[in-house]
Amino acid sequence: MTASKHSLLDDWQTFCTALADAGAEVFADGVPDDEQVQAEGVRYLSRMARAALEWYVEYNDPAFPVLYRPAHETIKLGADNPDNVYLKAVLEGQFDYVLSGNRQTVDYISFSTSKGSYADNFKQIETGFLDGNSLELAEDGSFEVIVSQHQQPGNWLPMEKDSQSLLVRQTFKDRDHEIAADLTIRRRDQEPSPAPLTAEGFGADLGKATAFFTNTVHLFARWSEQLKQYPNQLPLWDQAFCQSVGGDPNITYYHGYFKLLPDEALLIEISHIPPCKTWNIQIDNYWMESLDYRYERISLNAHTAKPNPNGSVTLILSPTDNGHPNWLSTAGHREGSLCFRWVGAKDPAHPMTQLMALKDAPSGVPAP
Repeated sequence: MTASKHSLLDDWQTFCTALADAGAEVFADGVPDDEQVQAEGVRYLSRMARAALEWYVEYNDPAFPVLYRPAHETIKLGADNPDNVYLKAVLEGQFDYVLSGNRQTVDYISFSTSKGSYADNFKQIETGFLDGNSLELAEDGSFEVIVSQHQQPGNWLPMEKDSQSLLVRQTFKDRDHEIAADLTIRRRDQEPSPAPLTAEGFGADLGKATAFFTNTVHLFARWSEQLKQYPNQLPLWDQAFCQSVGGDPNITYYHGYFKLLPDEALLIEISHIPPCKTWNIQIDNYWMESLDYRYERISLNAHTAKPNPNGSVTLILSPTDNGHPNWLSTAGHREGSLCFRWVGAKDPAHPMTQLMALKDAPSGVPAP
């Protein structure tokens, strides 16, 4: 066996061993002894394996960047937002890039560059940020952004020399009527075609995929353990920590945990809606995956929630629909995590929670 064959075989076996070893997270002490939770846990491992290969093998060439969806309906992680379309591209600070497209009508859009990754150090430190408030558009909604270490005229998204990635967040209020931005990215001085694949290059990419898979599975398993400390609460999370792992600086994050019997409900009250771009709430499973929003009503936002006459908002989370217009489904889960976001709020109102019997939960919006 040649040295390159031996090295590739070792890299592949290391990856496969990581997949097998991660199964211990699903059945570790502290994980709910629940068939649904554990089945979703094994599925989660399979999804993270796909994510690892897409992020670090298929789309990991900063010389030929590709905008791809890192999280979507069947790859979910870290309380992925059901109102978002996420796009990601791998970058390298030594290059300049051209990000172009048409803004269209999606409610909120932001672009950020970052350094670090879950494959390296569990961090994604922002190195540049641009959002729709400062994006310069042509009359037809088209735009071009230069992504570079060096200041540029017009739309400029900064990088640093060790920047590694671009993340685009597009947040919808009304998916039925809003249109996602049409985006492409290229290196400013892009060459005609990539270099041939080598054993060393592929081995390095597979090694990053292995590290990402292992680190990500462990990271969010630890988050879940932390969230269990706040049963049926929705506390303000450490915002500095949220930013250090890739959070949007315009967003204020709350993370909590629900644990409900079949005849119980969690009442969530928002006293008032401060000036903001939007807000949303979502229900997640134990593994911090958003529940299946294709088939279940597991999220509400500034457009879809019905306010009370006094401007407050009442939300009801329960296993069965009690008829409240702002009812949220647990999708068969007895417990799991949940996330609330303010987008662009300078003075956010903190959501308050109350556990109660389902029969006592409000079933409608009060009359004016």
